[in-house]
Amino acid sequence: MLNIEISQIIIQIIAFLIMLWIMKKFGWKPLLDTLENRKNKIQAEFDTIQAQKLEAKQLNELYKEKLKEIDKEARNKIQEAIAEGRTISSEIQKDAKAQAKLILETAKSELEGEIAHAKSQLKADMVNIIMNVTKKILKENLLPADQLKLIAQFVEEA
Repeated sequence: MLNIEISQIIIQIIAFLIMLWIMKKFGWKPLLDTLENRKNKIQAEFDTIQAQKLEAKQLNELYKEKLKEIDKEARNKIQEAIAEGRTISSEIQKDAKAQAKLILETAKSELEGEIAHAKSQLKADMVNIIMNVTKKILKENLLPADQLKLIAQFVEEA
């Protein structure tokens, strides 16, 4: 049979308990502290990552809003430019019409002046022709007053 001594068992139990206490005092506590620190560090990193995700999401939303505002502003600027272009176009058309009207009026007054000048020139030419014809017909010269009277009468009839 096995020879088991109780004193040896008790000494081994006491040695085991002392070893356990030493391990708890010097080994387990630093090991558990290291594990706890590691756990806290990992949790802090997860919290930082979550915070960064939330911040990135907020920034993304902010950028989307800014892009919408920029797009809206660009559309407003385009609409303003179109309205300004139309205004300028209508002003140019008004100016062109006014200039065309002025040119037509100027041309009309010049034409009327040239017609009046042509009429007076025609009258003078007719007077000369009539005087020459009258001289030939009568073969004599009339007095200037009589010539003018005859010419006026002829022009009125013509």
